[in-house]
Amino acid sequence: MTLASACLRHFCINYLKPDQIGIIPDNGYHRDTNQSAIALKFLKWLSHRTGVHIQHKESSEGEHRIIVSNGSVLRLDGFIKGNNGRHDIAIEFLGCAWHGHKCLYRPHEICLNGKTAMYNRDKLIERLRLLKAEGIIPIFVWECDVNKTLEEDSEMSLFFNALPDIGPLFPRDAFHGGRTGPLALKCDLEGVAEQTYEISCFDVVSLYPAVNFYAFYPIGHPEVVELNRNVCWTKPDDLHPYRGLFKLFIVPPDDLYLPVIPERIHGKLIFHLCHQCAIEIEPGVAKRTEDKYTKRLGNKWCSHTDKQRGFVSTTCSVELELALSRGYRVTKIYSIYHWKEWSDTLLRPYVQDMMRLKIEASGWPSSVMTECSKEEKKLKQAFIDRNQKEYGIELAPSRINKNDGMRYLAKTCNNSMWGRWALRCNLTQDCITSSPVKLHTVLNDPKLELGAVEMLAQNLYAVPYRKRKEFVRPHEKYNIAIALITTATARVMLYDFMEKIVKEKDCKLLYTDTDSCFYLHKRQHNPPFKVGDMLGMMGREYEDWTIIAFYAGGCKQVRYIIYVIHFYLVCYEDGA
Repeated sequence: MTLASACLRHFCINYLKPDQIGIIPDNGYHRDTNQSAIALKFLKWLSHRTGVHIQHKESSEGEHRIIVSNGSVLRLDGFIKGNNGRHDIAIEFLGCAWHGHKCLYRPHEICLNGKTAMYNRDKLIERLRLLKAEGIIPIFVWECDVNKTLEEDSEMSLFFNALPDIGPLFPRDAFHGGRTGPLALKCDLEGVAEQTYEISCFDVVSLYPAVNFYAFYPIGHPEVVELNRNVCWTKPDDLHPYRGLFKLFIVPPDDLYLPVIPERIHGKLIFHLCHQCAIEIEPGVAKRTEDKYTKRLGNKWCSHTDKQRGFVSTTCSVELELALSRGYRVTKIYSIYHWKEWSDTLLRPYVQDMMRLKIEASGWPSSVMTECSKEEKKLKQAFIDRNQKEYGIELAPSRINKNDGMRYLAKTCNNSMWGRWALRCNLTQDCITSSPVKLHTVLNDPKLELGAVEMLAQNLYAVPYRKRKEFVRPHEKYNIAIALITTATARVMLYDFMEKIVKEKDCKLLYTDTDSCFYLHKRQHNPPFKVGDMLGMMGREYEDWTIIAFYAGGCKQVRYIIYVIHFYLVCYEDGA
């Protein structure tokens, strides 16, 4: 058991109340429509290739529905209206995992919908008969056949990749880490400038525990709202009455210095103002040309249209509200996970107890230790009262003793629990066996994705594998919403500090890393944000030293020079 698992178990046993946290499916609440993303792309490709208009979910007419002879309503993935005496055509895209295709199931195996593969195939035959009875020609297309064609047809593959992801909402698509990256590659003050300017580094005091302490989290399961319609959202109030996760098409402003909504491109989390510009830049190669330039905060403009600049994003309401207040526009909404009930005390009791342990193990702060016992007693009581007022933590003076081991454990526990809710449900496993039967079973299981087989010894093999995404089930303590709201709220908190620095006169933001900022400013300058040692405030790093040079090669690639009384320290912060 890992420390994070132990923390989560402790939270569930001692703090969690019944029906507070729902177990969210790893693939979202759309198990029966998980193939719709590739289905829509296939229908668009077919229309593009043949030049025939196909009515589908994304077309202007919307999804075609018909009432058949037995009174039921059939929803058709694709529909082609017959002209000049020709029959209508129905195109049905069938997900292999859901409809029981022979590539995955034997006849009597149970499919995802709880029915046998044979039963599902009989239902398809019945559907085929009903469509023919209405004078409609049915065409069934299996997902595995499309995937095989994609591997062989490069033109089709390029067409699919160019289309936005308009499938169901997958909560994990909204889960991103901290905001890390340089806004300047070099700032060297050695010489004359050193007398006027300096570089400071500030970081947030316990960023993620602060988020867990103050942020609102959803209670229970969400209501799934499928809208799939054009909108014009330009301000935070436009989200009303929805609150939760959104899958939408969003257009960034063209004059914002600090973008808000990120997009994953080339395997990197990019904060950009133009989707097309971002994808045209090759990974690791800066070759963008500057067409126009404005002196307002040094923004670069591009000539792309709103459709090219915008992108499909899955995001949560806390980050979306900030984006809309900074000039972003939502032009289309696909689906929403809306939670009616929220609470800002869901994780707070756990954070309070871990903070109490950390404070007690830190010992009395130096600021309360004096030579006068009467004054010291007064300062210690003020320290206890402040923690009671700010955090609701009751400290016992007799338990406040320095213990580095306990302090480290309490601090780690306070930062570990929330992320365990997002543990991936489909981690790679290894089958180590000497049994030919077991080896044959694993190698020929169509529900598994296999890695390279390795022979460990004579007649002993290791086979790495994981389940296909359609067959993944959430583990017993899985709620990605808690984790993604934590990281999104943390990015919003950092954005507030970044924005204050950018707007401050004679200040220049140089670099950010999840919970910290490097920025240039004049000496004797008062920071544009509140500084302190309380939860969620900014605290200064290297307070007694002076940073006189800063260099950045990219994310986690930072070098800075600190001046310390007649000699220099060169510090590095390297990472993947």
